[in-house]
Amino acid sequence: MSTPKHIELPGGWEAGAAEYALGLMPQEEIDAFQARMMGDTDLQQDVAAWTEYFATFTDPIPKTAPPPQILRRIEAQVFGVTEGKPPIWRQVVPYLIGGVVGVFIAWMVFASNLLQPARPVLQAELTGAGVLALQARFEPATGVLTVDRQAGQAGEGRVLELWLIPGENATPVSLALLRGAETLVALPPAVTDRLDGARLMVSDEPLGGAPGGVPTGDTRAEGVLTEK
Repeated sequence: MSTPKHIELPGGWEAGAAEYALGLMPQEEIDAFQARMMGDTDLQQDVAAWTEYFATFTDPIPKTAPPPQILRRIEAQVFGVTEGKPPIWRQVVPYLIGGVVGVFIAWMVFASNLLQPARPVLQAELTGAGVLALQARFEPATGVLTVDRQAGQAGEGRVLELWLIPGENATPVSLALLRGAETLVALPPAVTDRLDGARLMVSDEPLGGAPGGVPTGDTRAEGVLTEK
């Protein structure tokens, strides 16, 4: 049996390199050519040079998108489907992606409470028999109650304490000690759900606040939270 080095190609091995690069070499010669090329670096370089040279022939050809029927023919050969009918995976994948996106969007909507109507801003003017005057504003979006003291102050050795009275005869709930001109109070949901129409009250208490969690001093100002 002849070995590759005993085989003579028409035009020599260099011409065979060009034929091999173009894919025109007969099948019976390919095995012998590849076997010789594995141990012949010059022949490898010849094949690389011819391949690069032939590739330049396509440079003047403008790039264009292949027609859709080419993709369908490739799919028909690869997946064994008839031309004109997309494979099953192409029919199913869009629905799967759409389903996943739909579930994600629905989760985001419910998680962010987008379907719930926006709750109105609540405000109250707190006044009393004395000079003390305060303005309260609750922002549902942030859950923060802002209290601005516009006039008056606590007596010597005393502090103003803010209370929420959510309903008729309800027990007052301490919200904060009003030590400065502005006080921000972050309210928990259990409290914010009871604010609309609730009454705010400010009492005069000892420096540490009302002992026992119930008002003990005089009521200095009060007002009702209503929609802006």
